[in-house]
Amino acid sequence: MSRRPTTLGFLTLITLAGCTPSTTEPVDSIPESKPAARRDYPAPSTPTKASVSGETERDQAFARFLGEHSGGMIAKASVGIEKLGLLRVVLDRSVAPEDTLELTKSIMTGARKEFPNRPISVAVFDPGEEPILKARYRPGQGVRYEIAHQKPGAGRSDGPVDAGGDAPGTGRSSSESGVTDQDRKFAAWAEDHGRPYLRYIEADLERNGRLWFGVTREVKPADLPELTKSLLEGARKDFPRKNLVATVFDPEGERIGRARLDTGGKVEWDR
Repeated sequence: MSRRPTTLGFLTLITLAGCTPSTTEPVDSIPESKPAARRDYPAPSTPTKASVSGETERDQAFARFLGEHSGGMIAKASVGIEKLGLLRVVLDRSVAPEDTLELTKSIMTGARKEFPNRPISVAVFDPGEEPILKARYRPGQGVRYEIAHQKPGAGRSDGPVDAGGDAPGTGRSSSESGVTDQDRKFAAWAEDHGRPYLRYIEADLERNGRLWFGVTREVKPADLPELTKSLLEGARKDFPRKNLVATVFDPEGERIGRARLDTGGKVEWDR
């Protein structure tokens, strides 16, 4: 069950207030939510109190802020941003899957305000502590969102997912770019044929018909529709029976818009 009113209240509070009024950095817009890896979380009868921890006093203060102002949406928060640039969040069972990205965006915005000009990696886990989503911020390179993937045969992760990470668009293997093997094959093809226009690409096509990609500064606004259409048409060849949707992010990690490929081959934009 969605807790949209509570989610929006938390988004406003954390993005506008922050833990301390240390910066005046403008609030980023919220991108379109990605589907979470796990679904249908049963909502508890009452919100649970978050378990929070931090490496330093400043980390602890931000962890307490997250726990106290999350409205029950965060079950655990482990903050190690000041020295390591890491934040680990476990969601409460009351969080609807469609709220996951909005909540992650809000947490990242608050962390960037509290720890300005610091590389930050946020790892988000479902209530069973399975990885769902990663968000990485690098100064001057924006925020990048990635679906979290368990490696074959891996059990539950007890620590941050790929916490160190690379800067957006560098040093990634194709195994990080898709949910299934077929998704990863398509992402590898797209990354190979999309250079130097794609910063990254994430595919959840086989199961949900979803695609996310970030463009480089080489892409002019007038060229974006054709690039998006090319990627969606390529995906249609590999996934012919899927309704396909692509969410596009600019070089700073902000959402440009969402494009749908209909059965007639026409691309419709929702900006």
